[in-house]
Order: sequence, then structure tokens, then C-alpha cells
Amino acid sequence: MFCIECGKENVKLYEGRCSSCFASGNTLITIPSDMTVEFCAHCSSIHAGDKWLERKQSEEDIIAEKIVQESVPDENAEDIVLEIDPINQKGSILEMLVKASGKVLEVPVKREFTLKVKLNRSVCPECSKHASGYYEAVLQLRGDKRPLSSVEIKIADEIIEKNLEKLFHKNRMAYLTQKVEIKGGFDYYFGSYKAARKISNALKDQMGGLIGESPRLMGRDKSAGKDLYRVWISFRLPFFHKGDFITHDKHIGLVIDINGKRILIHDLETMDKISLSWREYSNLQLAAHGKEIKTTTVTSKTPTKIQLLHPETYQPIDLDLLPEFSDINIGDQVKVVEILEKIYILPSNLLLE
Repeated sequence: MFCIECGKENVKLYEGRCSSCFASGNTLITIPSDMTVEFCAHCSSIHAGDKWLERKQSEEDIIAEKIVQESVPDENAEDIVLEIDPINQKGSILEMLVKASGKVLEVPVKREFTLKVKLNRSVCPECSKHASGYYEAVLQLRGDKRPLSSVEIKIADEIIEKNLEKLFHKNRMAYLTQKVEIKGGFDYYFGSYKAARKISNALKDQMGGLIGESPRLMGRDKSAGKDLYRVWISFRLPFFHKGDFITHDKHIGLVIDINGKRILIHDLETMDKISLSWREYSNLQLAAHGKEIKTTTVTSKTPTKIQLLHPETYQPIDLDLLPEFSDINIGDQVKVVEILEKIYILPSNLLLE
């Protein structure tokens, strides 16, 4: 038995050839002569199968990975290593050089291939929706029976911007299509309902308030066989601010803190701090605004009573001396508020600047 190519005798033959001749004629690996790689021109995500995937690699690395995936090693080849590099580009056509090395029947083999890759830049569904103004939810920012302040609007905008930036890394539909000023507040249009809901919860956590949702049927997706909804999310800030006075169950309190879990007030009668849940919101009433706080002078003091001048009529008023005000002296200036024709002395450490 001898090799039909080199004539070597008494060797194991493979399809009539010795291992060296068989290896020298082996392609090692089959590389496609051309391929198409589709990228989104806006976000650079890549179209893989029926999905668009976020791109975490360079364009060249993605092309190299696709070449590896679509290449087929010879059944007798092993230990194959590919070196892939771009060598030329004309317009959207990128020419790639592939250097392959490996073994065929333990014989080292090296091969070189060139192929053309068409770079197809289109628009992924998410970017297409963004560009068209698509939205799934509208967040309605309002004040309950009052206008919003410029400070509240600024804080809300900062919370929305910060959370959108965080959410976009995992949800590319987490974008703001538009912000519209209307009578009584602002409407924020979001590409993703899930993002809008998370943002409304973030607003409530930091600013306090009430959230409600109202879904509206917009049509039907025939391909998926399901109804399509848009959701209007109402976020209302309370009718009072920190520093205002409210009534609760015959108590009158200074609002000292507001967040998503509770409203904290300082009772003007008992000097106790009372935590109110938002479930009790409908039972609250505004007693006075913080801007109604006045300054007056202490004119007399006994172990149980303190006298001061009414801040408007200057008539003397006698009040019970609470332990919290025992350090007040005659001639001191104190902050007071009048609610339901009664004057209350306010703890200086709780007042807003």
C-alpha cells in the first residue's frame, strides 16, 4: 500500500493518502465567503435571530464572533485557533482576513481566508418607537387643590432624570418622550409603563403624596392576540407643605416631615410627635399655612402661666406655661400662630428657615 500523491509506502492511508498529504489537502475549516451583520444606527444594538441584543462588545469583536459561529471545522480537524482582522473597508462592505491554525491527524495545518461582511445599519424596534414618540404611560404630576411650586417641579424633574438614567441600562424603553405643562401641573410621557411606575414610586418615596392609575384601552395587537393599553398614573402632592399646620382627630399639628410612608406632625397641645399614615390623608384638614407664623414678645411669666402680646392687636394674652417653654424669659421674642382664634407658641427648633 502506498500514498497516491507522494508514493510513500507502508503507512496508514486516509482516502488513499498518507497523513501528511491528507492534511496538506484539508481545508481545516469552512469559512463563509460573505455575511451580513445588522446593527441599530441609533443605539448600536445587534440583530441576532429574531431579537435585538444590547451591544457590549466592539463592532469588530461582534463580527469576529459571528464568523466563528458560522464557520464549520473539518471532521478530522482539532485544536483550531482563528485570528480575525479587518483588512479593508469600502462603504458598508468590510473585508476580513481569517488566519486558521490547527491539526489534522496530528499534522499542523495553517490556512488563510478572506470574506466580505456587509454592515447593515437599520433601526431597532425600541429606537423606532422612541423616534415616533411612542409611549405606554403618562405620569400626571399635580398638587392636591393647589398649584405646584417651582421647587417641587425642580425636585420632581431631578428624581425623574436620575431614575431614568438608572433604569435605561436594563430597560431601553425607559425614556421620556415629552413633558407637557398643563393647567394644574405637568404630564410626563414615558416609553415604558414599568419605568413610569417605578418613577412614580420614587417620587412618592422622596416627596410623599398619593398615586392612582387609570388604564385606557388603545387597540388590539392582532399578532399577539392581546389588548393594548396605555396607563395614566396620577401623582398628587398633598394640599399642605412641610411647615404648614393641619388638624387630625381634634389635634392641631405642625408638619415637620413628609415622605412616602408617613406624615410626621408635632402636636401643638401635647408637644408630642405623631406619625400619620397616608390612609388617614382624607381625614386631614389645613389649619394654617407656615407663612402665617408671627413674632411677638413675652411680657410676663409665672411658674404656671406666660403672657405675651397678640401679634396683631397687641392685646395681652395669658397661656398655660408648658414645660417645653420653661426657658423663655420676659422680653424674649417668640414665634406664634393663631388657629381657630387660639394662639400657640411654637418650638424654635422645629421651625423652617
